[in-house]
Amino acid sequence: MRKVFALLIFMVCSPVFAAELPETIGEWHSVNKFLQPLITEYNGESQGTVTYMTYTRESPSATLDVILTEGAGTGNLYVPEKVNTDKGMMPSDSGFEVLKVSGHDAIFESRAFMPLALTVQAGDNITLTLESPSAGRDELLRTAEVILSSWRVTE
Repeated sequence: MRKVFALLIFMVCSPVFAAELPETIGEWHSVNKFLQPLITEYNGESQGTVTYMTYTRESPSATLDVILTEGAGTGNLYVPEKVNTDKGMMPSDSGFEVLKVSGHDAIFESRAFMPLALTVQAGDNITLTLESPSAGRDELLRTAEVILSSWRVTE
């Protein structure tokens, strides 16, 4: 009984990381949200969630897709120290850039045949991805910073 009580006290008193996608991000407004729980089939244990949200803005007209993955089942984003200058993992001419967003490791991808994408290692087993065919690099970076600044540890 003492162990159960101690566990309950620990759970109530422990800080909780609040990583939720907001309904609005500046001039971006959510128009679609889908939450996919990741459940282990054999024992029904939760392994995390994947949240997909689509945002739009009116002027200039644009769309933004944001994907938030959380939990042990999603794992961590691998971000190399730098873009490889040799043939292999993310060569320098491949459209990949390694950078920091609000102190978090991130990868920016720009390919002619795909929307711009920014993926941020936002925490332990938490990855934030922003994709847009109409927003530019700087706007994706600013939007990611706004999302990250809205998350906090609550007590």
